[in-house]
Amino acid sequence: METTETIRILIIDDDPGDYYMTRAMLEQLSEPRIETEWASSFEQALTGIRSGSFDLYLVDYFLEDRTGLDLLREARDQGLRAPMIMITGKGSRSVDLEAMEIGAADYLVKGQFDPAALERSIRYTLDRARAAEALRDSEERHRGMFDHLPMGLYRCSPEGHFVDANPALVRILGSPDPGTLKERYAPTFYLAPEDRDRFVATLRDQGEVRGFETRVRDVDGRQLTLRHAARAHRGPDGAILYIEGAVEDVSAEGGTARARLHALTREMGLQILRVEENGRIVEISPEVGATLGYTPGHLEGLGWTDVFAESEREMAREDLERAFFGMGSRGERRMVGPSGREYWARLTLAPVHDADGDVVEMLALLQEVSEA
Repeated sequence: METTETIRILIIDDDPGDYYMTRAMLEQLSEPRIETEWASSFEQALTGIRSGSFDLYLVDYFLEDRTGLDLLREARDQGLRAPMIMITGKGSRSVDLEAMEIGAADYLVKGQFDPAALERSIRYTLDRARAAEALRDSEERHRGMFDHLPMGLYRCSPEGHFVDANPALVRILGSPDPGTLKERYAPTFYLAPEDRDRFVATLRDQGEVRGFETRVRDVDGRQLTLRHAARAHRGPDGAILYIEGAVEDVSAEGGTARARLHALTREMGLQILRVEENGRIVEISPEVGATLGYTPGHLEGLGWTDVFAESEREMAREDLERAFFGMGSRGERRMVGPSGREYWARLTLAPVHDADGDVVEMLALLQEVSEA
C-alpha cells in the first residue's frame, strides 16, 4: 500500500486571520498531505528556517516592522537554502522581481489564488528545489572527480589567465596553493616562453594540441618536462571562449606513475578503468566491478562500448577516439551492467602518453549519478 507524501510547511504571517485562511486552503488538499506550523514574527521565522525542519516556507510580505524580503535576504546571507513562496496583499511587479532575485521560487497575491493554484505553486517550488539540490550534488561529485584525478587539469581564458586548476597540477608545479600557481604560470599556459607561441598557434589553427612537451621550472627552481593536451572551446561566432588542458610530469618516465594510480584506487576508493587504443578494457579498480555488477575477471577484456546502454555507445566510442587523440573529456553517460541495470554515471577521460608523446592508453574515472 502506497503512502501519501507528507510535506511540512511553515506559514510565516503576523496576521492570525491570514494564517488561518492559508491553513484552511492547505487542509483542502487531498494530496500531498500537509503539516503546518505558524511563525508570527521575523525572529520566529528565522529560527524555523535555521532548524531545517520544514520542506517549504510560505512567507507573507509584511512582518511587523520588517518584510518578507528582509527575511529572504537574511536567509540568503546565512547560506540557508530554503524553498520559499512569497505571499502579499497586493500585486507588485517590483516586489515580485525582487523576491525572485533574492531567492523566492514563486509569488502569490492574496485573494487571487485558490487551493488548486496554491497546490501547483507548492509542487513547482518543491520540484525546483529538488532539481537544484540534485544539480549541486552532481557538481560536487564532478568537482571531486576533477580534484582527485592524478593528472594535472586546468582551464584558462583565451589570453591564458587562470580560471581553475586541480590539486594534481598544483603539486606537479610545486606550488603551495592555487593562488601562487595563478600568478606564476597561468599567463603562459604552464609553458616555457619559447614554446608558448607555437602552442597557441596550433591551438588556434587546429582547435586542440596533444603530446606537446615543454620544459619549465617549478616554484623551487627544479626543471620539469611537462606534456600537454589542450582543447579550445569556441562560441557560436567561432571565437575561443576558454581552453581546457591536461598536464603530465614526464620528467622521469617509469613505473612510479602506475604505482601512484594503484595507490589512489586502493586507498581512496576511486573507480578507474584502463582502456587500450583498440577499446579493450585491460584493468579496473575493484570499486568499478562492484558498481557495474561485473566481477573483475569478467569486465577485463570487454570492449569499452560494451558497458554502455545501446543508445550511448556511439557517443562513448567518440569519447574514446577523442581520448586517444590526446584530449580528455567529461560528461554523463548511461551505463549498463550484466543484469541489465542501467544508471547514469559521470565520466572523466584522460589520455596517457608514452615518452614519444603518443597516447598509449586511456584512464576513465567514473562516479555513479543516479539510476537511469
